[in-house]
Amino acid sequence: MNGVNISGDLYQILPLIVLWGAACVILMGDVLLWKRSRGITAFLSLASCLVAMWLVLQRVVSGDNMSAFHDSISNDSLALITTIALLVTASLSILLAWSYLKNRGMNHGEYYVLLILSVTGAMLMASANDLIILFIGLEILSFSLYILAGFSRHEVKSQESSLKYFLLGAFASAFLLYGIAMIYGGTGSINFDVIAKEIQGATAPNSMLMIGIALLLVGLGFKAAVIPFHQWTPDVYEGAPTSVTAYMAGAAKIGAFAAILRVFNTLMPFHEFWVPAIYIIAVLTMVFGNLLAITQTNVKRMLAYSSIAHAGYLLVAVVSMVTSNVTAHDQAIEGALFYLFAYIFMTIGAFGVLVYLSSHDKDYQTFDDIRGLARRHPLPAYLMMFFMLSLGGIPPTMGFVGKWLIFIAAIHSGQVGLAIVMALVSVAAVYYYLKVVWMMCFEAPTKAPSEIPANGFPALLSVTFCAIATVIFGVLPDLMINITGLIR
Repeated sequence: MNGVNISGDLYQILPLIVLWGAACVILMGDVLLWKRSRGITAFLSLASCLVAMWLVLQRVVSGDNMSAFHDSISNDSLALITTIALLVTASLSILLAWSYLKNRGMNHGEYYVLLILSVTGAMLMASANDLIILFIGLEILSFSLYILAGFSRHEVKSQESSLKYFLLGAFASAFLLYGIAMIYGGTGSINFDVIAKEIQGATAPNSMLMIGIALLLVGLGFKAAVIPFHQWTPDVYEGAPTSVTAYMAGAAKIGAFAAILRVFNTLMPFHEFWVPAIYIIAVLTMVFGNLLAITQTNVKRMLAYSSIAHAGYLLVAVVSMVTSNVTAHDQAIEGALFYLFAYIFMTIGAFGVLVYLSSHDKDYQTFDDIRGLARRHPLPAYLMMFFMLSLGGIPPTMGFVGKWLIFIAAIHSGQVGLAIVMALVSVAAVYYYLKVVWMMCFEAPTKAPSEIPANGFPALLSVTFCAIATVIFGVLPDLMINITGLIR
């Protein structure tokens, strides 16, 4: 075909090809070759993610950021950095599932296949340079997560969470697809670069484009779990297996915000139209996400509302991109990317502690389950305490640095009101994070202690890695800033 370099295009999506190939091999091998040894399945899944990450890191070092398939896929810095974040999330989540699935009686090989396929969908979202690729990536991510949410086949809550997620997700996908159609009608293209050129010469958005932007915001807002598109989050987070919740909290958020950064950076000339909407959503998400988290008695639901609040902080960075100050614009994107990495380590670490503690007859979820945990199992209790402090933005953790970078970007871009709201709700959020610490360390247990499963080393390894990363990048943030700064 004229102008098509198939070998070059395939090379540009080599990490995706590695993961797709690994998923096929693992699926067939789990059925035909190693039926009774699911450890091989987990190991190959982890190895495929690490190989894909190595390929992406090679491109970051070499500066190879070419596009592919007629510019429908872009391997720019934003795509590469968010892809690294996604592969880190997948690798840590595989370690969590390695022992959790066995302990909970759910050790089926298709779990890892679905996880790998879902991360490829999120990677497509991150590198999408046209709206159709964005939609395809979103659906690959979503359908895998719908099944994973209901992976605990014998638990009613898990089946209910899967059904709720599927129904609301299908509804949100319809909004997104209709928005894509309207944007195509308003600009004559689905390619982000062409759309940007079309709207740069226009004085105001036409009605079709305005409707398309609004519908696109609804669809992406659902995946990012921002208010008022958050209704699915607490029920799905609570009902899904904890290892799935940990992965879902990271991968879906990264994919959604990578797409949001790319889409609204393209729509920058019409920021007068969409900035007020995102401004209001950011305030509502930060305020009500934290207020609703305070009232929870289930740790997973509390972390679900906490993740909603953190999505609000990331929206502050999106609004802060809109400025004539180039430095502030770069700071906003830098801060968002740094905070995504911080969010991964904090959230997967917190859910990972629950995974590490859970056994066949006991799934740690409620505040009563962790009450007096420090007296029974001090190591996971103190790791959880550390993640709670980081989520609350207490220095010198990575969570504090991430919030500080977004706060400074908001100030420099003139969004002082958003910065003040962010600071106030961050202080209020410390209450429910410290409530978890208080229950673990200062209250007596109300239930007989349960033993930690003997095969929990992979989960402990994942949690320990998250803790070390949160410390290192909190004390030495320049190490991470130098990576995220490649977006400039």
